[in-house]
Parts: sequence; structure tokens; C-alpha cells
Amino acid sequence: MNKSTKMVIIVAIIIVIAILIIGITTKPKNNNKSGKLNIVATTFSTYDFSKQIVGDNAEVTFLLGPGVDAHSYDPSSADIIKIQNADVLIYIGGDMEKWMDKLLEANLINSNKTTLIKVTESVETIEEKEVDGAEEEKHHHGEGKEEEHHQGENEDKEEEHHHEKSAFDEHIWSSPKNAIKMVKYLSNKFSEIDENNKEIYNKNAEEYIEKIKNVQAKVQEIVDNKKRDRLIFGDKMPMQYFLEEYGLTASAAFNGCSTDTDPSAKTITYLIKKVKEENIPVVLYIELSTGKTAKAIAQETGAKTMQIQTLHNVSKEDFEKGETYVSLMTRNVEVLKQALQ
Repeated sequence: MNKSTKMVIIVAIIIVIAILIIGITTKPKNNNKSGKLNIVATTFSTYDFSKQIVGDNAEVTFLLGPGVDAHSYDPSSADIIKIQNADVLIYIGGDMEKWMDKLLEANLINSNKTTLIKVTESVETIEEKEVDGAEEEKHHHGEGKEEEHHQGENEDKEEEHHHEKSAFDEHIWSSPKNAIKMVKYLSNKFSEIDENNKEIYNKNAEEYIEKIKNVQAKVQEIVDNKKRDRLIFGDKMPMQYFLEEYGLTASAAFNGCSTDTDPSAKTITYLIKKVKEENIPVVLYIELSTGKTAKAIAQETGAKTMQIQTLHNVSKEDFEKGETYVSLMTRNVEVLKQALQ
């Protein structure tokens, strides 16, 4: 083989390698064999909103899956492959999804192939807040931040320290007002990525927004006629955005992002006292919970227990039935009516 032939072979090999590299790093039209846009959503709310917007014009995958606690979720190797094959990945971020930071830091997500949509950018977030009555925790979820509670002169310093280190509350979807913003935001993003279906996406988004506004108005009517403004959760309470939208307060066994399930006797006693003092008729517990603590409080007070949907996730049964953000929030209308009136 002469020098000229060797040079031609070497050049050919370089060209082939260059083409392969370009093929790997260049974003394709879509990564789905069906030819449709392939969307992966980490949480139930973003999964539902995406499904409602795209209809049959894109494939939407619910990464977390029903029945899983988002606060303790860690993606499997199969989940990472789903992300890597996606055209679009919709996520919340924050301490609840620290695993996303790890994937990005490890370069396991190719932003040239997968468009990342951080949906918290569509709303004004608020800081995590300690819920009245909630069990004190030395370690918060996420980075394991320690918080010590002091008395007297140290309280101001502790409050300032906690304020500086507290993260934003990720449960943005609990507010219908935020849900509307999220739907609009996702619709606009999908329209930018898939311009051929822009009109369909916008039309579907507007129709779903009207449904959200309808349930939003029903809740507002209950709040306008309320006898009390406090909700009691014998559980964790991840609905701060909902409370702020409607001007309500809450007492709970745990803060919204707690992964604990057994409160102390002191916490239960406090909530029992609160129920009796304010004549609270309903003690709430959230989806995917046994309701054990709520039942214990109810037994001591004569109140009844009811499940409220916080949309943190859904049960497998509800998921298989095709329940949506709107249908689950509609369930809450009757629950709130009994709890507040």
C-alpha cells in the first residue's frame, strides 16, 4: 500500500468519525421512532399538563411514575436512559430534584439532544416555611441542612440563619393560579420546539386553562363563604402556594418536604388541642398516605378524616383511571367545603 492510498484511508476514517460525532451531538428532530416529539416529565402535574397540551401529537412519559414519593426518588439506570432519549425534559428542580443536578454535573444529559425546561421559571417561587405544629427536624430534605432551635436572644440569629439557607418551596402546582401559568409556559415552549403543531398546542392549552379556572372559582366560592380559615393536616403539608392563593392557614404534623411518618406525642397533642380549640370538623391526610396520624387525632377529637389531593403524585389506581390535575382538584372541592364550612 503506497503513501497516497494510506493517506486516502486516513482521511476517510477521519471523515467517518467526524460524521459520527456530529450525529451524536447534533439535536435530531426527535428521538422517538414514532416520529412524534418525545417528552419526559418528572412530576405528575407537569406530565398531566403536557398530555393535555400535546394530545396525540407527542409522546409523554411520566418519569417518577405513580405511587412514588418525589422527595425520596432517585432515577434508575432505565430512567436515565429515558431522559437521554427524550427530545424534551420537564423538571421542577430545587432540593426535591437534587438528582437532576447530579446528572447534569456528570454530563449524563446532552443538552444538544434534549431540551431542558425548568418549569419553576414560569412562576414566582416562595421560600420553604415552617408549618404551625409541625415536627421539628434536625435535617431538612435535600442537602441535610441542620437547624437548631434556640430560646431567648438566640432566636433572632436562628431566624436570620434559617432565612439565608432556606430553599424555595417546589410544590408550585398546588396553586391553580400557578397551574395556569405552568400550562401557558409549557404550551409556548412546545410551540417553539414543534412549530408545526403550534396552533393545536395553544388551543389545547386554552381549553385546559378554562377547566382549571372553573375549579379555581369553585374553591374561591367555598373560601368566600368559609366559617374558619385553618386546615389541619395529620400529615405533611405541601400546599403553601394553595394556602397563599386563598388566604388560608394550616397546622400539620410535618412540613411539606418531610419524609418522616411518625410524629411525636407532643406534636399529636398539639394538633388535638388545636382541633378542639377551633372546633375543626375535618382532619386531613394526603395522597399516598395511610392517614394513621390523622385518624389518631380524629379519634381523640370527634372530627372526621378526609383525604386531600396535593398533586405531589397520584396513586396507581388513580393513574390507571386517567385522573387529571383538574379531576383531582375537583375532588378537593367537597373536602374543602366540609373542612372550612
